[in-house]
Amino acid sequence: MRRIALCFGLLAVAACPAPADLTPIIHVDPRAAQRLGWLAHPAAADPAGPRPAQVHAMKEGEQLGGPNAVGRPGDLVLENDEVVFVVDRMGGGAGFAESGGNLVDAADARARRDELGQVFSYFGTFPRQGVYESLATGADADGSAWIEAKGKELYEPKILVTTRYTLHAPDRALLLETTLENAGDAPLELPSVGDAIQWGGAEKVAPGKARGFKGPSSGPFVGGVGRFVSYAITSTDGSVDAVSGGSWTDTAQRKAITLAPHAKTSYARVFLVGARPDTASLVAELALAAGQPVGPVKLAVANALPGTRVLLTAEGSAEALTMAPPFEGVLPLGRYRVAPLSGTAPIPPLDVKADVPATADVPASPPATVDAQCREPAEAGAGAGAMPCKITFVGQGGTPDPDFGPAHVAGPARNQATTPDGHVVVRLPAGRYHLAASRGPEYALAEADVDLAASDTKSVVLSPVRVVDTAGYVACDFHQHTMLGADAPVGRVDRVVSNAAEGVEIAVASEHNVVADLEPIVRELHLESAMVAISGDELTTDASRKPWGHANVWPVPRDPADARGGAPPVRDRLAHDVFEALRTGPEALPGDFVLQINHPRTGVTGYFDQLGFDRATGVGTGAGYDAKFDALEVWNGRNASARQGVVDDWRALLRTGHPVTATADTDTHGIVGQEAGYPRTLVRVADDAHLEAWDAARTADLVHAVKAVRDVVLTNGPMLRVTANGVPVGGLAAAQRGHVVTVRVHVEAAPWVDVDTVQVLRASEGAAGVADARTAPTRHVTLAPTKAGARAADVTFVVHVAADDAIYVVASGSKPMTPVLAGDPKEIAPWAMTGAIWVDADGDGKALGR
Repeated sequence: MRRIALCFGLLAVAACPAPADLTPIIHVDPRAAQRLGWLAHPAAADPAGPRPAQVHAMKEGEQLGGPNAVGRPGDLVLENDEVVFVVDRMGGGAGFAESGGNLVDAADARARRDELGQVFSYFGTFPRQGVYESLATGADADGSAWIEAKGKELYEPKILVTTRYTLHAPDRALLLETTLENAGDAPLELPSVGDAIQWGGAEKVAPGKARGFKGPSSGPFVGGVGRFVSYAITSTDGSVDAVSGGSWTDTAQRKAITLAPHAKTSYARVFLVGARPDTASLVAELALAAGQPVGPVKLAVANALPGTRVLLTAEGSAEALTMAPPFEGVLPLGRYRVAPLSGTAPIPPLDVKADVPATADVPASPPATVDAQCREPAEAGAGAGAMPCKITFVGQGGTPDPDFGPAHVAGPARNQATTPDGHVVVRLPAGRYHLAASRGPEYALAEADVDLAASDTKSVVLSPVRVVDTAGYVACDFHQHTMLGADAPVGRVDRVVSNAAEGVEIAVASEHNVVADLEPIVRELHLESAMVAISGDELTTDASRKPWGHANVWPVPRDPADARGGAPPVRDRLAHDVFEALRTGPEALPGDFVLQINHPRTGVTGYFDQLGFDRATGVGTGAGYDAKFDALEVWNGRNASARQGVVDDWRALLRTGHPVTATADTDTHGIVGQEAGYPRTLVRVADDAHLEAWDAARTADLVHAVKAVRDVVLTNGPMLRVTANGVPVGGLAAAQRGHVVTVRVHVEAAPWVDVDTVQVLRASEGAAGVADARTAPTRHVTLAPTKAGARAADVTFVVHVAADDAIYVVASGSKPMTPVLAGDPKEIAPWAMTGAIWVDADGDGKALGR
């Protein structure tokens, strides 16, 4: 096996010689910790020696805790006194893994709280991987236990894949060894060999990279740090090359692999679980695995806020390690600078030695406490009480915004706190803060300023008021993700809380090839009157040889006995075949459903890009294109720059007689910065009240409303009510004499949502011989206060149509919607669009297929 020099790039410690010196060859050995176990884990020291590692099938009640744990009875558990890992049983797999036999949970053996998404083999082009067909287990005389998965490569069945997971006692490092064998008579090639890691609730870290980085990395490890645990992966050579995205990393240990007939190749790596949720424990474990000496460290941290991490920087390095509670463990030998907390006096350097514990006092000013509640206003009557909400904390007068922790959790996160019952208690540094309580764009903000001295406790009651009239409509987000799809870090409870706090009334769970049902959590949190959760599935074809994109289907009944909840298979099936199977045959859904094309212009995941959608004809030219979908996701998340292109696709569909409903969804994979319901689709239904009485009949009515009524408003803030010659959105309006259509627009918004422009546009806009959209009728408006506390304006347009057409209205503003949303001002500026009103210009009672 190739061996290389390893000196942890994250640390420039005394143990690492200068670059000009001869760097010793260090081989990462997952069993190295056995030689130093007494030093690495003094609390676990036992004269009788460590308990051997064990492997067994998970029983009911043995599931790990933590927001990302997915292991279930029947999966395989590999554990010792320090760590526990779960490899899923044979079957459909989880997330983007196409089979069982992959690492799905990992945790400290005492805390038993998992935050990992999944780890599976990766062969250079996503999603090429091993697809396993059998599992075996065993234990060896050296105290190790193992799981072995055997199968074939996803696209090339002549490449046999075997992965063995080995755990020694008392290591925190799992050894993964994968062997690939060419069982054919001709050479076979792979772009690279490595792993795909979905970090789940752990935020990516790597030497020389910012927290949560994206892009390439190369160094001793790449890892993730969560709220409860930390992880890292490296090769047994002590270095790993990788490319990372939002919540994933693909590693490449060797590239351009050619397998001769009947030849084999192998690669090995270690996956570590840190002793704490910090980078210091990861580096310490890597040092142990490399045979480097470490020494004990203990910090006395006073007045630590939740989520406090002490920064330790090795002498000669510009990069700090983080150390989390209980602020004790081991570090590679050397001298470290200790960063003070809250601007306190400098702290003497910390000298870490092998034989003497290094200690330091890390003082901090006592924090302040805010006890905040969101309550309905007194005028709401006897039933007034607590309400779900979000409270945003903004530092004032030189006080920085607080940081309550990771952005993907409900409750306190970054500088916001989402709460299902209106009550939140936060501890934060002394200073002056502005508090803004919100509950989605239909509510006015409730605001307050608080001045906090050290040790202060102040109570604040805030009452956001519903001021925007959306009667008759329900606020829907049809495209959302949780950890169940493996590529999102958000827990299921957190997702429900975030929807309720942001005023989303109908939330569709749309995991990748997984049917999820969040309604039991809604009931458990007593949020039935605030929101409804509907189970769905995002048909995801990334694993196909010729992917055709993503599409949502809802409602879909969940099968609890199936690993993927009963999601239909999609790999290597044409879109038409999948869609038709949902309509008829053994895979047919039991009732009517909505089929929505998601983000159609996102390249390999875009239906229109993959299947050659032609705006001139309104159909796709690719194999398997199916035009019988009900809705098109015109607006996906905060990607405002891509919105107009998909609007143009939607208009092309209307022009060519393919009426579909435009929708706006978040496709949220997070919480702060990817808030549920920004944007959302307001859908007119027969009954928008008393959500606690929602039943299957009302779900059926919502399906009918999206598929047939098509009275919708796509918005991140403004509300629009529009008629054309008295006909509402979704209807068919007859043009008056002279081919005239009178369009009346009522635009309404909460005071913190600004609208300054209203336009009427047509499906024919931009087509041959028709004026460009930039010349469409436009009005600059100034919203005026309403009695309810909103701001509104009424605008009338007279539109001349020469032929059958479809019209729609867009309202927009230039002022970003802070402080409720933060980020790129262009992405958080108000924008709303109605569905189409079809216009019959020739008097034959129909228009453009409607």
